[in-house]
Amino acid sequence: MINRIISYVILVLFLLFTLIIPSPIDQYKVSAASTSFYDLSPSYWASKEINYLSSRSIISGYQDVKGYYFAPEQTLTRAQAAKMVVYAKGENPATKSSIRFPDVPKEHWAAGWIEKAVQLNIFDGKQDGHFAPDEPLTRSQMAKILVKAFGLTVENDQNEPFADVYINDEYRPYVSTLYQLGIAVGSGDRFNPKKDIKRSEFAAFLTRTLNPSFRINQTLPTQSTPETKPTNSSKTAKVTADILNVRSGPSTKNEVIGQLSFGSIVNIYSFDGNWTKIQYNNQIGYVSTTYLKMDSDTSNSNPTNNVLENQIIVLDAGHGGKDPGTAGNSMLEKDITLDVIELLEKKVKAAGANVILTRDSDTYPTLDDRVKIANQNGADIFVSVHVNSGPSTASGTETYYDTSKNPQSEESKKLASEIHKQIVSLLGMNDRGIKNEEFKVITYTKMPSVLVELGFVTNTEDAKKLADQRGLYADAIYNGILAYYNNK
Repeated sequence: MINRIISYVILVLFLLFTLIIPSPIDQYKVSAASTSFYDLSPSYWASKEINYLSSRSIISGYQDVKGYYFAPEQTLTRAQAAKMVVYAKGENPATKSSIRFPDVPKEHWAAGWIEKAVQLNIFDGKQDGHFAPDEPLTRSQMAKILVKAFGLTVENDQNEPFADVYINDEYRPYVSTLYQLGIAVGSGDRFNPKKDIKRSEFAAFLTRTLNPSFRINQTLPTQSTPETKPTNSSKTAKVTADILNVRSGPSTKNEVIGQLSFGSIVNIYSFDGNWTKIQYNNQIGYVSTTYLKMDSDTSNSNPTNNVLENQIIVLDAGHGGKDPGTAGNSMLEKDITLDVIELLEKKVKAAGANVILTRDSDTYPTLDDRVKIANQNGADIFVSVHVNSGPSTASGTETYYDTSKNPQSEESKKLASEIHKQIVSLLGMNDRGIKNEEFKVITYTKMPSVLVELGFVTNTEDAKKLADQRGLYADAIYNGILAYYNNK
């Protein structure tokens, strides 16, 4: 009797278990459209994008005793990304007849998806011939995959604000494309390209790729004219950069609260170092003074008898930010040029000139930005500072001017000659001469313009001077500028 009761209880429990808990086959057949992930709250930042993919069976998540979960904070593997993208394109997994990658055997769960992704030129294998299916995907790799998989294009694939995506980075065009399309916007001026991508991030980017209605509006705001101007200032200025970040405070470390486009008019409250406090969409914001053209002269330079008095001089520290320039002997070009320019700025300002810097920190104004800063501010001269690289035996200073399109080409040549002579003489540099060359920043500026290559950072003797004698370089350029004006 007892055995019969025990058997009955076991039978009942078995029937209940099979009704409540689906078998593995049933779990596989459950439609993702009916799946609700218990680890996603409605307020989670990517919940709508994840649910969008789930409703289209592109993702299905995981299952445990609690139910279905998505694990949004986990990193995404290369194998998972291959399956998601191939499925999102409406493709089926390939039938493998041979093993393409030694680490993806035929019985691997994603073998067919990986093979199809390679066939579609979405994924590449590693240089060692492996695929690394369980290796996390990085954010920059994600950008390349989505652009290639869905044929995403923009007119200019070099237009994005990320300081950590270097200008010569192989992934930059892909990151720029996603940014301009409103698919991936990063965090302020950082994209974190080498960081492993989370499942939630990839889901969001894939959803925005498939459905433009999810994309983030990248239309740059124009500065609206407020009903009243700031009570303590009636000064206005015009934005001279293509895109100018508006920050919550006077530092690049402060949050970006918006962006202004070229030609926007801003109302000024006050100045804080190299930052201007402005009114932005009925709130307070800060922008770099470098990229503003004042509608009226706001300088209060002390009068001097110097020939540089009231001259507008634009000084350009080459490269910067995402573009480190050349490197050698543990130095980066962008650091050297900024140091020399900042030292030079003090000397030129002290002589009574109005100095405008194209950059005053580790930022990257484009070549077009630098040209516009000079032209829009009506500069009297433009000086761009760089350093060179080459074989270890190459050394010396060379200075460039342009005679092709610069309307002040003859004056440019004179300015180049004076600065060049001073550097060669004061620092004992090898004289490589002054040269005529079409560099954008000296070709399309409208005033006498020169580009100085101080020395070779890859040469031991030049590098020592570039490291220890930056003040002398600033003195030499200043003396050259003075000589040019005295001879006019």
